[in-house]
Amino acid sequence: MRRKYLYRIIILFILAVTFFILTNSSIDLWTVRRNLAPVRYQSEISKYADKFALDEELLTALIYVESRFDQYSKSPKGAIGLMQLMPSTANWVADQLGYNNFNLADLDDPELNIKFGSWYFAYLYQKFDKDLIITIAAYNAGENNVRKWINNGWEGNLQQELPFLETDNFVRRVISTREYYKQNNI
Repeated sequence: MRRKYLYRIIILFILAVTFFILTNSSIDLWTVRRNLAPVRYQSEISKYADKFALDEELLTALIYVESRFDQYSKSPKGAIGLMQLMPSTANWVADQLGYNNFNLADLDDPELNIKFGSWYFAYLYQKFDKDLIITIAAYNAGENNVRKWINNGWEGNLQQELPFLETDNFVRRVISTREYYKQNNI
């Protein structure tokens, strides 16, 4: 009989904590999730952030949001690895960086994936005049889509919802995660 009451108390406690988290505006659910995913590949992130003049927390946030630091991550659309590179993008980056014998399976290597993803992000960042919001959107939705949005009046700010809900969520999550990493010196 006591065990039955103990289980009920535990279940009620879990429900109460869940309700509090979901209804309390001072609790950021992304913060809770980030705490559950340890930062990995910090030396590679530092190396390529420095090499391509990127913010380490931004690069870490991109990897967290894209793959949760899972080097074997594959998206339903075919993106591969830590930085979720599309095969066509990865092949293009390999050409740009002079990798003659590149194979898509190479993207499972964290160092190469971070190098390619960092280089590509830095390329987009320069191409979009160092506008961080626009660059993050282009990294997710593609350069051509973002150019169309800009031509149709999107100004690259978060006061306007992006035409692709997935990209809108992606940009907001990357920005939020970057701020979390900056505040917590990760």
